[in-house]
Amino acid sequence: MRTLLTLALILTLAGSALAAGSTVADFEGGVNNGDWTWGNDADNIAPTGGTPDGWFHNDYLNTFGPRLRCGHDADGWTGDFVASGVNRIAGDFQTISATTPYMQYYPFTVLLRNHMGTPNDHGDDVYVYYNPDLQYSPDIGQGWVHYDFAIPYGFAGGPGETPENWMGGSPDSFETLPSDITWQEVLSDVSIEFWFWHPAMFGVFEWFDMGADNLIIEWEGGPVATEESSWGNVKAMYR
Repeated sequence: MRTLLTLALILTLAGSALAAGSTVADFEGGVNNGDWTWGNDADNIAPTGGTPDGWFHNDYLNTFGPRLRCGHDADGWTGDFVASGVNRIAGDFQTISATTPYMQYYPFTVLLRNHMGTPNDHGDDVYVYYNPDLQYSPDIGQGWVHYDFAIPYGFAGGPGETPENWMGGSPDSFETLPSDITWQEVLSDVSIEFWFWHPAMFGVFEWFDMGADNLIIEWEGGPVATEESSWGNVKAMYR
């Protein structure tokens, strides 16, 4: 079963004539486009059973909430989302099994993380994510569920401000964007994560068997590419 969830309003840059494009990870032919990982060595690509065939699987996750993320420098998935006009991120997901009986109440969201030029040091990361309380993770045995997030890349709020229904975080506050950084500065160099849990919460560790398929990022301004002059890299020069 596929459930379409429309989650946010698309904001575009006024007056811009931009060319649309997309990158897709459908895992057909055993290809992992984006270096996606569930976080351990049990990651595998199943050849059948997806939508329609290949899909990304992990049946040995021990965590309080599953998290799927792309490689921090994966071509076509990471970089300057403002300059590229990234306006949509979507995918199909399923929960095959879990030791928790409450999977249908687990929040679900997409999170955009800026490593601030230091991908191996999470102590300085900043990130933004769509309000996880507005949609839930796939229930056990529900089958494939489709999630679709519009990305308001053109939001031009001041430091600490986020678009409607979006939240921000850092090691100092999991639900508030730091007061010295703007939405556009965060999006100047980000990678993608899907959370089957609230990023600001902790919980009891459980076992999960999870799947993902048809991951997609769409842009209006050209393919996403990491900029050497991104905000994160500039700040890293002063550490």
